[in-house]
Amino acid sequence: MRTSQKYLKLFPKGLPTVIAVVSCLLLIMPAKAHAEQKKKIGLNNATFETVIKEIEKVFSVNFTYDAAMKQLQQKVSLQQKERTLAEVLSELAKQVNVKFIRAGNLIGIQEKTALYQLSAYESPAVAGAPPFLLKGRIIDEKKNIAVANATIHVKDSKTYTTSDEDGNFSIEVLQGDVLEITSVGYAAKEVTIGNSNEIIINLSSSENQLNEVVVTALGIKKERAKINYATQEVKGESLQKAKEANVISSLTGKVAGLTVVNKSTLYENQDVRVRGEATLVVIDGVPTNTNFWNINADDIESVTVLKGTAAAALYGSLGVNGAIMITTKKGKGGSNGLEVSFSSTNQFQAGYIAIPKTQQEYGMGWSGYYAYIDGQGGGGWYDNYGYVWGPKLNVKDPNTASGYAEYPQYNSPYNPDSLYTFTQAGYTGQSHYKPMPWVSRGTNNLKNFLRNEFLTTDNISVAGKTDRTDYRISASHVYQKGQVPNTHLNSTTLTVAGGLKISDKLRAEATISYNKQYTPNYPSSGYGPSNFFYNILLWMGPDVDIRDMKNYWQPGKEGIQQLTYNYSWYNNPYFMANEYLNSYNTDVITAQANATYSFSKNLNLLVRTGATVNNVSEDTKTPYSFINYGTSKAPFGQYAIDRRGTVRIVSDALLTYQNKFGDFDVTVSAGASSRFDQANGLYSNTVGGLAVPNNYTLANTRDPLNSTNYLNEKQYMSLFGYSDISYKNIVYLSLTGRNDWTTALQKPNNSFFYPSAGLGLMVSQLVKLPSAISWLKLRSAWANVSSDVNPYYTLQTYNRGIRWNGVPSLDVPSTLINPDIRPQTTISQEYGGEIKFLKNRIGLDVTYYRYLNKNFVVDVPLSQASGYSYRRVNADEILKKGIEIVLSGTAIKTKNFQWNIVANYSRIRNTAKSYYGGDSIRNGVKIGERNDVYRGYAWERSPDGRQVFSNGLPQYINQIVNLGYLNPDWEFGIINSISYKNFSLSFTFDGQIGGYMFNGVEAKMYEGGMHPVTANHYRDEAYNGEKTYLVPGVVVTEGEVTYDQQGNITSDTRKFAANETNVNYIDYIFAQYTNGVDESVLYKRTFVKLREVVFSYNIPATLFKKAPFKAASIALTGRNLALFTKVPFMDPESYTGTTLAEPTYRNIGVSVNFTF
Repeated sequence: MRTSQKYLKLFPKGLPTVIAVVSCLLLIMPAKAHAEQKKKIGLNNATFETVIKEIEKVFSVNFTYDAAMKQLQQKVSLQQKERTLAEVLSELAKQVNVKFIRAGNLIGIQEKTALYQLSAYESPAVAGAPPFLLKGRIIDEKKNIAVANATIHVKDSKTYTTSDEDGNFSIEVLQGDVLEITSVGYAAKEVTIGNSNEIIINLSSSENQLNEVVVTALGIKKERAKINYATQEVKGESLQKAKEANVISSLTGKVAGLTVVNKSTLYENQDVRVRGEATLVVIDGVPTNTNFWNINADDIESVTVLKGTAAAALYGSLGVNGAIMITTKKGKGGSNGLEVSFSSTNQFQAGYIAIPKTQQEYGMGWSGYYAYIDGQGGGGWYDNYGYVWGPKLNVKDPNTASGYAEYPQYNSPYNPDSLYTFTQAGYTGQSHYKPMPWVSRGTNNLKNFLRNEFLTTDNISVAGKTDRTDYRISASHVYQKGQVPNTHLNSTTLTVAGGLKISDKLRAEATISYNKQYTPNYPSSGYGPSNFFYNILLWMGPDVDIRDMKNYWQPGKEGIQQLTYNYSWYNNPYFMANEYLNSYNTDVITAQANATYSFSKNLNLLVRTGATVNNVSEDTKTPYSFINYGTSKAPFGQYAIDRRGTVRIVSDALLTYQNKFGDFDVTVSAGASSRFDQANGLYSNTVGGLAVPNNYTLANTRDPLNSTNYLNEKQYMSLFGYSDISYKNIVYLSLTGRNDWTTALQKPNNSFFYPSAGLGLMVSQLVKLPSAISWLKLRSAWANVSSDVNPYYTLQTYNRGIRWNGVPSLDVPSTLINPDIRPQTTISQEYGGEIKFLKNRIGLDVTYYRYLNKNFVVDVPLSQASGYSYRRVNADEILKKGIEIVLSGTAIKTKNFQWNIVANYSRIRNTAKSYYGGDSIRNGVKIGERNDVYRGYAWERSPDGRQVFSNGLPQYINQIVNLGYLNPDWEFGIINSISYKNFSLSFTFDGQIGGYMFNGVEAKMYEGGMHPVTANHYRDEAYNGEKTYLVPGVVVTEGEVTYDQQGNITSDTRKFAANETNVNYIDYIFAQYTNGVDESVLYKRTFVKLREVVFSYNIPATLFKKAPFKAASIALTGRNLALFTKVPFMDPESYTGTTLAEPTYRNIGVSVNFTF
């Protein structure tokens, strides 16, 4: 099916939105930049003051300066000709030792050698002088932007005012008065008034960053000081040098409370959680559904994590677990109104930080025997057994031509007319396969199979800006070569964004992004014959050299029968890589358009709509002779298609009023929103195999096709509002409310209200603190947010039954639906504070939160007499508590050198508060105890911890018990940033402490005989039938023990003696590691990673005089450089359960960036 047809089918309701967005983009594509108007001006040998007055007349501007400035009488000359104002000022600055600071039509003049700023006018008080109205503007001295809401106070008086959004103010003063200017985030300043009635005041940042604008819910921008909940921002530039294929990986460790579980397998989705839960992703104010693969790092301006329920309450149920707010780059221009940027990053694999190691001394087989006949058990000696408990390798034998023991093997020469005789452990056998030396050929099979991974990302963008328009066009491509042969990923993104100032009151913006991801083959990480590492790591002995298997078809049976070492269980890995293909093709369109109309200075209306369309096409080609488990075996191959699509359309309108009433700043807003979600899919596969080999079409099925499809839709309608009130920049109150109506729940439960409130107190503005404390703010927030259920989850339906005499039937499902299901509710409380010490050199942000989650929708057991097994109800309450700490500081700061450190810490605890039906314990968790319990089987032990044996073998407790907790004790990240002149170095450590994991790979390595520990003399003795292995422990001589549901001993009358029974080593290994006792391979998931290192150099602009670009940088990068853990063989971050993830590799590379 054509892509365009899929979009039209998927997007009937959203097509007008896409058309509107595209139309808006076409409207706002900027016209040619208008150059600043040139005017004729010229004076010869005139005073600087005379020239200034002439410029004021010609260009209609006003200058402000100190009348006593000696440069005013300096003689200057301007040749008579047409110039722009900027050209005039530039020429004057070369003749006079001053600098010009321009703010619109107001231009300040400052002596370059002055020790005070332009605004520091000094003039003696004039006795009896009349008051006059002073007009001025407050400017950020570094960014040259307006400072809004600054407080201007005439010292020793009760006269106050504040600057407006453009930084302008007016206040009645006397000549000689002193103005005190304060603004959150800036150093306080005093300015003495001279005789001018206009003034520009430059404020310097106090480096506390509270004046920074933070993107909050609904894309609303607020000053940090006004935010009463925990947030943390990461600048886009920190994600754009040491890149990952999936941009979310670059956020690992950089935000307290944000957990990114990175996967090492190519194209596997990362797990992203905020405070332990999956979270909402918002791009430019529009909620979207994304796995981050379609987001280009070079398009990101910033990422803000709203951590709490209160932070994202305006998003309703979507924001119950906070939100990740992504703000994309917008248009900006260089000196000619145009800026072109190019960046390229290339990273190469440099070894592994975690890769399993196997024993190299024993080959395939069982109990010391192996001889290949047909690989299916047809007379061979354990040639279909699948274990690596066979004869010892590299054993000398003087009776053979090779000098080593020789046995028939899978790739031995075959002669159907001859029988070859061989001897093994005293037994004689015969085979049509010629015996070959039994030696260790595959000492590095896993490494020899894998390739070096490679990742390259390229981006080019064109941006421009004029007085009325701005635009940015960006194109990027990501190519990742996988470790597994014949696997790679391509991802291409094209983004167009623009804005148009239609009038002084109306501005429109739009963005559209198209992303295409394609891989012809990506590896499976699940356990089983379709996984490469299952076939190599666990069950392929070192007697097989993986490189000998590259020719994977049996001679004369190409396309029909693979060549492998075991035809009962294991596939040839090269056959898998080249013939068993899982292709993935996805197209993602994200688009949004908005318009803002300003009715007045205080009142504006925002109207916005956005859409995300995602189409996925997956094909699985299973070749002839593919080996799978049991009934899933596919000797004749299979072809399957999986087509999935999702659509999300979100539209909202927001009317906002802002004003100042005395000492109060008030913002009130009200709005409405709608959201439409659709998910559809079609799955089909051939049945009975392929009629013609290698013809992968559904029509090539042997038996009738198997097909299923689905269509889910859900609609939301919402009303919401919020209010922010601040008093003297000391007290900040925020209130929000939202009501949703959803189609997923039945009336009257389909309507629910979400209130939230926050309160902040700037203590440092209220009281005088010790000089060591720069500032201190306390904050608190509360929210009550509900979340609904999946579509149709509360509707009673019937299942399709079997056909009776060709007549279809319906079955009653096993679960009885309660139509009165209510939404799950989360009541959150959050308390925090932020403090800066030693002139902001050290900062500390601490947050404590408490969530009560109730009304979970669960299926509880029901009496079979009812005809059902379960009933769906609202049940259970879970209490979640956590703490987050962000410690920041500047360790060293000199003129050219600076070292900044940010440390993030987070901890979460979930406990059971109540159970449905009043139960006091469920699944081993009592009320009041942690519910993230790892439950499994454990070894029986004596009270002093010694393992209990019987007949020399370990004994386990015959019930599931609590073994530990899954969640970590705490997580952390440490980011170091060091700069020296044009050089910079950053490096990041992160990890987690505690939390248990089951190392299923290690258990299987023991079972298969591949674990390095199993290569010992006990194995040789076991092959001889000897029982020589003794494990220290005890045996029970009398008595018994009982346990409660959690595995705690309730009574114990046992008596013990030392274990003195030797056993066969193989019997012990199988008893210890293959009977499902989790405790045997249970580890703490503690790890620390050197996650990222970037060493960069900004090439000085002085070197660009003849170059076509105006800025350039180069960086050496590294990712996943080191791992510190006690978990054997595995990367505990990427490994879960018995999955067979690819080994985790380290990457080093180089990144270059040019701006034209």
